[in-house]
Amino acid sequence: MRVALKRFIAVALLLLGSLACAGVGELPSVPTPTAASPPPAVPAKPPKAPGLTPPGNLQSAAVARVIDGDTIELVDGRRVRYIGINTPERDQPYYKEATDSNRQLVAGKQIQLEFDVDTFDQYGRTLAYVWVDGLLANLEIVRRGFANVYTVPPNVRYEANFRAAEQDARKASRGLWAGAGLPLKILQIHANAPGNDNENPNGEWVEIANQGASPVSMRGFTLKDEANHIYKFGDFTLPPGVQFKLFSGVGRDTSTKLYWGLVNDSVWNNNSDTAFLRDATGALVDSYTY
Repeated sequence: MRVALKRFIAVALLLLGSLACAGVGELPSVPTPTAASPPPAVPAKPPKAPGLTPPGNLQSAAVARVIDGDTIELVDGRRVRYIGINTPERDQPYYKEATDSNRQLVAGKQIQLEFDVDTFDQYGRTLAYVWVDGLLANLEIVRRGFANVYTVPPNVRYEANFRAAEQDARKASRGLWAGAGLPLKILQIHANAPGNDNENPNGEWVEIANQGASPVSMRGFTLKDEANHIYKFGDFTLPPGVQFKLFSGVGRDTSTKLYWGLVNDSVWNNNSDTAFLRDATGALVDSYTY
């Protein structure tokens, strides 16, 4: 028995050796455990553009009444003109909407005033940025589409924000920027008159064309700058394919030349300005910025 057992063991060892040499029955190698790799990072969404926040050291005040879209009166009697914007005047389209918007924002509330370089205008009104409930009212009225940007250096602190808000309102056709869908186009503005602009108002002019296929009656239309110079068209019809010039001074109107009627005054800033052409309802026909 012992001899048989020894022979069996020897044969078994011989077979196992042969299998190992042939690679059969090899146990798979087990890799050394390593720390699990972290999952790939998910790209974060781009952060939203930060909103404006009120700076410190503002002057608190109480609003007594809202005069219009860009002017208020305080309890202490001061009149505050909003910096950087211009809203429609009484009897102009969107006057009520602009005034109501301002009233909704600030009427009867405690506000904070922020000042720029110049603190008073030529009429003695206080010039300020008006903060209310964490919002800059000047900017909010532009964003709602009831004001155009009106920058008077050196008060330009938030000009870029105002212009971005105006562009957003234009793209969305909000308020003042609702389009009229007419084929009239402001071709160019000659703003810099030879010599002194105020002494030569007819040296500046605006050229407008009818690029459509039908005549357009312009009765009641208005042309306005960024400030408050406004020309209102009378009984004037522009045929298709025809253009005309509107001069700032005095002259005799014809089919291709109209006159604003200013004396010792001018309309267009020499460095930059915007012209707004609107129909009789106040809808925007075209605008031109230089």
